[in-house]
Amino acid sequence: MAQTLFIVDDHKMLLNGLKNWLEENSEWNVKKLFTSAKDCLECLSRISSRDELPQIIIADVQLQNESGFDLVEKISKNWPEVKCLIYSMFDTPGYILQSKECGAKGYISKVASEEELLEALEVVRNGGEYIEKRMENDQKKVDSAIPQFSRQEKVIFEKLLQGKTNKEIAGELFISLHSVENYVSFIYDKCCVKNRRGLLEKF
Repeated sequence: MAQTLFIVDDHKMLLNGLKNWLEENSEWNVKKLFTSAKDCLECLSRISSRDELPQIIIADVQLQNESGFDLVEKISKNWPEVKCLIYSMFDTPGYILQSKECGAKGYISKVASEEELLEALEVVRNGGEYIEKRMENDQKKVDSAIPQFSRQEKVIFEKLLQGKTNKEIAGELFISLHSVENYVSFIYDKCCVKNRRGLLEKF
């Protein structure tokens, strides 16, 4: 069975470089490159045969004026047979948590080796989930903390671990700054820390 990929990243040099490397050093066939989530979704919607869908879509977190997480969520909902791998410059647990929430099957940073990227693609292609090896231990600590949070606390916990300010969180979630401050206080209490620095050092 052909190993087919789409790649979505708003940096054209990275897109072309990654495509060339994969096709020269692996069995992967990179069928399409996109610099926007909109173009990728429009292409998927035009595909009439499920056999023409890619096995995996590699997507960046930050696209120009768009979110890679939103893209992955839409793909996971509308084309569940297509697996998504987040490939990002960010390597904090909060981004890994959010990638899982939106349906991604793997998360790897752009500083990872090419060999590990190939390993991640193979694991995801075979139905598994993959987190970059150097992130695994930190992610286990975060995963163990998650069950104690309410749904909203979990979302805010993710954004705190992404380094977002209270004001940024309020803007992204369309809630008041006061509400965010209250949630953050609850999170500190549940994690037995006194402040943001303590939270980030713990996780």
